[in-house]
Amino acid sequence: MNINKQSTITVSLLCGMLLGSTALSAQEVIKKDSVANDKEVKNRNVMLNASSADQPREISIGLPAATTGATIFEDGLPVSYNPWPDIPYLSWTGGNGYSRIRVMSLGEAALQYGGIAYAVNSFTADAGKQFGGKLTYQLNNYGRQVFDGVVSGPLGKGWGLMVNTRQIWDPGTSKITAASLQSRVQAYRFKLSKSFAKGRGYMSLLYQFSSNMNNTSTASPFIFVGDGSVKKYNGIDFGTDPYFPQEANTISYRDDETGKIITKSWRDGGTTRNSQITYNFNYRFRNGMKFDFTSRAKFGNVNQALSQATGISKNSGRYFYADGTPYTGDYVQNRYLMVVPGFERTWFNTAMLSGKSKNAAHNWRIGLNIWYNRAGTKQASTNSAQEVTKNPHLLYVKDSNGLLQSATGLNAYGGAYYNTHDSKFALILSDDWKVNKRLNLNAGVRLEYNTYAGKSATTMNGKENPRINNWWVGANPNGGITHFNGDWLNPSATFNFRYSILKGFGLTGEYVFVMQRTVPKDYSGAAMPRMKPVDINAAHGGIFWNNKWISLTSQLSYVSSTNYKTRSGFYHQLQNDATDGSGLLKGDEQSVTVTTNYDVRTIGWTTDFVLTPFQGFALHGLLTLQKPTYQNLDINATFADGITDHADVSGNIVTAMSRVLIELDPSYNYKKWSVGLNFRYFGKQYINKTNTLYFNGHWETFGNVRFQLNKKINFALNVVNFLNQNGASGSISSADLVTDPSKYKNYLMAGSYIRPFEVSLSTTINF
Repeated sequence: MNINKQSTITVSLLCGMLLGSTALSAQEVIKKDSVANDKEVKNRNVMLNASSADQPREISIGLPAATTGATIFEDGLPVSYNPWPDIPYLSWTGGNGYSRIRVMSLGEAALQYGGIAYAVNSFTADAGKQFGGKLTYQLNNYGRQVFDGVVSGPLGKGWGLMVNTRQIWDPGTSKITAASLQSRVQAYRFKLSKSFAKGRGYMSLLYQFSSNMNNTSTASPFIFVGDGSVKKYNGIDFGTDPYFPQEANTISYRDDETGKIITKSWRDGGTTRNSQITYNFNYRFRNGMKFDFTSRAKFGNVNQALSQATGISKNSGRYFYADGTPYTGDYVQNRYLMVVPGFERTWFNTAMLSGKSKNAAHNWRIGLNIWYNRAGTKQASTNSAQEVTKNPHLLYVKDSNGLLQSATGLNAYGGAYYNTHDSKFALILSDDWKVNKRLNLNAGVRLEYNTYAGKSATTMNGKENPRINNWWVGANPNGGITHFNGDWLNPSATFNFRYSILKGFGLTGEYVFVMQRTVPKDYSGAAMPRMKPVDINAAHGGIFWNNKWISLTSQLSYVSSTNYKTRSGFYHQLQNDATDGSGLLKGDEQSVTVTTNYDVRTIGWTTDFVLTPFQGFALHGLLTLQKPTYQNLDINATFADGITDHADVSGNIVTAMSRVLIELDPSYNYKKWSVGLNFRYFGKQYINKTNTLYFNGHWETFGNVRFQLNKKINFALNVVNFLNQNGASGSISSADLVTDPSKYKNYLMAGSYIRPFEVSLSTTINF
């Protein structure tokens, strides 16, 4: 999942974040004179996602957005060992089953899992001292229904039980003919706990099962005007008009291991099931030290069925409807389809011993990760075509026998296979040192040893009936399976300080370093991965100012990362006849795709504040000005006529990233009522690496009104995108390196969008 939304590097202050996926809460202001918690980041409203109602949003740190969604922790352990193929949100649902949902700071994420991200940190609800529960039901204007219930209570002698279920039925904002539900989520959680040693000891056993079916297709055609704006094509509305083939309720693909053609329904092809068992033990010693141990076994069976609308081309006259009638429309939408069956078998073990020095000046931690993973996937791809209209029909082509077929190019653009085992052993050390009344220092290091081995293969030849020995890999062009292994030492480190010059005013800063290496899934590509490390450096520093009515942090920031990979398309009209045997002639247009490695650097400035001018009212604001740029990106492509084109885009702004970011979150509480609004602005985003084409900035907006009827019942009205912005985004592969944008004025393309205007009502009953 690529969510093209950026934020900033900041340890912001003094506001509570949202604890639910559907409701806004008033800002929760903490004491002004308290020490900032460097382990968490406030104000980020992580469950307000303009791209999805069920997934936490991915908060960028000033680097290109990931493609797999937000990193999620649950009870101190990652939800997924790797973000692919068992994407974290496929087994994590949020909701009433969690007592807390927070966001890790960059430094804490570096220590906990050796990555750099604003990771979601969630904690499972526990059995209370008294029997009770919470039931929530939500319904929106598109027919989406959510039921979320949790019941817990004591069983006697320190024992307790918690039971939770979350059920989602979502037909989508656009009702597609091929599927009655675009999402169906089922989650069940059972937790048995025991308190002992007069409350100093605790242990629990948690069983979870989740089933996540998703066949959402978030794409729409639109006209790219050329000035950064877009307009509708033939009246097709973003997000509310269906744009998925009516007959495409199944997907057919070729299993390249057996050579067989397999047909699955979108429901079966897109349903992932996960079972997990988590054991937690913690004990507080009489001298104040604490010991925590968590172990989780995960058994995930992954099925993803992905559909992406790609290029729109003029009708060549070779397409037909299912009944054999020729298609006479002006345009044809190409649709790329991919099936990803896979598995994850993981055993996580994390132990942490923490304590304080006698004078309470030091708060130290010593931790150990022992993680083991078995994972694999066998993905297949195909192409199809459809009309460019509302609720379109599939289009067919005739094969050599004159028979109609909808699927073409079986695995011609990427069939992949890998099967691996992977282990991580990590030592974690950290210390929070209160040097004196003015100065606080925090430092930590993670030393991770990662070892893995496996086998992989990729097909790129599109043969009709290959067998396993016909798998083709870039590093092994003679065919066959490639066996690989690796072992790396991946260090991570963090340091931050806070110095009070005057009461409520001072300096703050943080530095985070992470080294990452090649991971097993990197071997599933058409070429062997680079072995060079990815070095990520993030630093920010500035001032803080706290008093009775304002809490403010203003900081300069720097972040850089090495060894990204990109694929860029060159388009060239041949000046001479081809000399490579391709048969192309002078005047023909040839496209060449080039894979290149590069670096990214972002320099920025962020001011984050909370105003509390009078009782009940709070205003959170955030302004970021940043400049994310490509570094060392020099691309060359040689064409069939012997001519080489060259493009050096170093210093250009990274595509799909904004230079200006704004967040405004006012909220007000009065007696039984609470009102909250969230505004997020994302400035202009470039479409291509030469920065000649761009999308204008847009707003993401959310609103909420709550009414507390009594101690047990409350109601909430939630609104998404009340400014009715489309937030269109996408790419034009043929324009990635063009310098003359004139040919792309009033250009018909397909892309994604943010959630359309949505209203939902929810009722929560506490008992």
